[in-house]
Amino acid sequence: EDDSNPGFNQRGESYEEWRACHPDDRVSVDIRAAAAVLREQYGVSSISLFGTCYGGGRALEAAARVYPNDTTDDVNEEVGPTHVDQSTCIAWYPTRYNADDLFGENSKGIDRPNTAVMAIFAGEDDLPGATPEDASKLKSLLEADDKVKDHMVKVFGGQKHGFAHIGISGESQVEADNFLQEEFGGLPTNSIDNGDAEVASLLSTAWMETYSRQFLPTIGEAVKDDDQWSNIDMPDLSETHHRDVRAEMEEALENHEDEELDLKRMHPDDFKTPIDDLEDMDEKFHEALKTQPYGASIEDDADTFLAKLESALERDDLGFLPGFGEVPLDDSVDGKAYW
Repeated sequence: EDDSNPGFNQRGESYEEWRACHPDDRVSVDIRAAAAVLREQYGVSSISLFGTCYGGGRALEAAARVYPNDTTDDVNEEVGPTHVDQSTCIAWYPTRYNADDLFGENSKGIDRPNTAVMAIFAGEDDLPGATPEDASKLKSLLEADDKVKDHMVKVFGGQKHGFAHIGISGESQVEADNFLQEEFGGLPTNSIDNGDAEVASLLSTAWMETYSRQFLPTIGEAVKDDDQWSNIDMPDLSETHHRDVRAEMEEALENHEDEELDLKRMHPDDFKTPIDDLEDMDEKFHEALKTQPYGASIEDDADTFLAKLESALERDDLGFLPGFGEVPLDDSVDGKAYW
C-alpha cells in the first residue's frame, strides 16, 4: 500500500484491481509449477508452503489439494503441474478461502497427504477469512482432520491485518539514541518495535524446521497434543516500542548490589593456587614444589594425588597442599562446606 495514498498500491491500483490481474486458477498453477521446478530441477526433497493474506488462502488450498474449478489443469485446459506434496503449510492472516472445503471431515481435497499446518491471525483483523472467529473455525476443522498430523493456530491480540510481514520489513520508528549507538551500535533488533512480528516469524521458521526435515525427522509429542503449546496465550507486544532501553540500563546500574564473597560456597578446584599461575611464582618456591615428594602437582594422576593428600593428613600439614588450606572441609570453621 502506498503510504501517501491509502487503499492503493504504488501503481495506483486498488486491491480489487490488483486481484483482477491475478486470477485464482493462474495462482494455483504457478504454486504447483514452482514446487515442480524445485523437485525436478533442483532435487529438493521437502517443500513448505507459505503465504500471507490472499497468498495465505492459496497456500491453504494447495496444502488441502482443493483447486479452482476442481481441477489441476493449466489455464489453457491442458494438463497442469501436479500437487505440491508439501511437508508443512504456514498461512499468515489468510483470506478468500472456504475452510469447510479445505479441512475437516467434509474436505473436498483430492487424495491428500498428511501435513502440518500453522496459521497466524491478528486480534483486530476484520477481513473475511482472517478474523479471530475465522481462526477459531480453522482450528476446529484442523483438529477434526485425520490428514493433518499437527497444527497450531495463534491469534496475536491488539494487532491488525498485515502486522507480521509489515513489522519485520519496516524500519524502526524509535528516535536514534547516541548512547545506544555508540555503546551497542544502536537498537539490537526490530523486535524492540515489532515484538509480535518477530514472535510470529520465529514460530513459523521453527515450524518449518520441525516438520520439513527428511533425514532427521522430528519425534515426540505433537504440538496439538501438548497443552503448553496448543493453549499458549500470545502476549500483546504491540506497545513494546515505548521501551526505554537506556533508562532500564541506568536503573539497573543504580540499583545494583554487590554480593558478599562466600568462600564456603566454592569448590576447592575453583580457587586460584600457585600452580595455576606458574609464570608469576617465586622460582625458589617453584623448585621446592617440584622436589617435595608430597607436594601437589598438576601432573599428578588421581591415585598419586590421593596418596600425597593422605601423607599430608598424617603429618597434619594439609595447608601445604595449594588450594586446600583456605576453605573449611569439616565443621571446624563456620559450618560445613557444601560439597
